[in-house]
Amino acid sequence: MKKRIFVLGGAGNMASEGTRDLLKAPDIGEVAIGEVNLEAAQRLAGELNDPRVKVIPVDVTDHADAVQKIQGYDVLMNGLYFGLFDHALTVACQAKVDYADLISEPTPEQYHQAKEAGITAISGLGLTPGLSNVLARHGANHLDQTEEIHIHWVSFRTIAPSQGLLDTILWELATPCPTRQYYFRGRFVPAAPFEGSKVVRFGDPVGEQVVYYVPHTETGSLPRHIPGVQYVSVRGTWRPRLMEDVRILNQYGLLDNDTVTVGNRQVRVRDFVRDRIWQTQGGKVDADLWTFFLNVEVIGRLGQETRRYIYDVTHPATWGERATAKMTGINASVGVILLARHGRTKVGLLDPEEYYDPGEFLAELAIRRDIKVMERLA
Repeated sequence: MKKRIFVLGGAGNMASEGTRDLLKAPDIGEVAIGEVNLEAAQRLAGELNDPRVKVIPVDVTDHADAVQKIQGYDVLMNGLYFGLFDHALTVACQAKVDYADLISEPTPEQYHQAKEAGITAISGLGLTPGLSNVLARHGANHLDQTEEIHIHWVSFRTIAPSQGLLDTILWELATPCPTRQYYFRGRFVPAAPFEGSKVVRFGDPVGEQVVYYVPHTETGSLPRHIPGVQYVSVRGTWRPRLMEDVRILNQYGLLDNDTVTVGNRQVRVRDFVRDRIWQTQGGKVDADLWTFFLNVEVIGRLGQETRRYIYDVTHPATWGERATAKMTGINASVGVILLARHGRTKVGLLDPEEYYDPGEFLAELAIRRDIKVMERLA
């Protein structure tokens, strides 16, 4: 039976690439673009020109209306800004529809909510988290004992091609970020911005870059599912010039949570700066190199030998300014296709390394897509 997918924010920067990619699967019978921005949704539907595409107006904060519109679909793919995760998961649970998002940080209450609803909900399906988790599991499957997992990524782009991408960089690099941490020998170690510097060689044409600890969810999920691992880290970076700009903002306290008086109202310093960046830089693109590359390193033992598996993930340089969105949306689409195909083999909120068979995920990713995954043994 053909599967029906409802994509929340399906015409947005990231999710639109997922919407496009879903149509590559022959077992997908309908893709609904759920949007508040109907003009963007209709424009995308016209571009796709596929009878399987349907445009549905929906505001996820209106739970009753959203539940009514989503019921009956096989998977709800949440491509909205991560601040709307609470609403999206609640709607999926009430509609009893399986769920996947690009990134989220679920609470214990939300784990309980999904399990009680009896749905399968995948937390974090993009390049990282997402494909990074799958590759970590893939490497661990080669070993008798996994000891270390290190995830590295590089994102070359402007600071604010979209509001969501601006929010992402300020969240990951701001001084107040309680989830920026790494896992080491049974405990989570907090990390300051620009801590953990490490030189990593990515695929060409990026080459060597300095990466730093960032607050991605793999540091929490991988130790839960890969027994005995002692060290798990996620490090990333943007363009060196952009990194220096954000370092200066941090140095002068401009990304703090302190409040200041602006006119007759109190606002957070960080929110004021964020709004000003969007006013001056929002939506800007340039002709420089745009990439979103991944490097995953899995270290452990096979018998008496120490082995180090390295996975390099690249895409064509010709993707240009769509690189970040495509690397996120396409990997999310692959995960959603497989979730729709297999359904509720487990229920509750699950991590990608917990639900997916790495071989199947990588095989699906390789079909009609230009993302390259190279494995090497160092």
